[in-house]
Amino acid sequence: MAGMRIFRPERIPGLSRIPKELLRRERFCERCGRETEHIVYRVPKRVLFLYVKEHAESLQESCVTCARSAVIRDREREELLSELESRSRSPGG
Repeated sequence: MAGMRIFRPERIPGLSRIPKELLRRERFCERCGRETEHIVYRVPKRVLFLYVKEHAESLQESCVTCARSAVIRDREREELLSELESRSRSPGG
């Protein structure tokens, strides 16, 4: 039994649908009218009884100051995904 994990969050449905924070970055917030910190996170989408992490609106961000949320789309989404992928491949990431 050595090396066997008891707690596996990927197997618990309630935990698989919790948004996962990916990074924090400074951005201009339209509501605040200035540069503020934004949290970028992945939101799973429910498809029947499964939660899919990769879909068109999976990446979102929220302003830390006013809590305004927005979906990250198109070119900005692709750039962010490639940046996250390169960070995960780097030795320090």
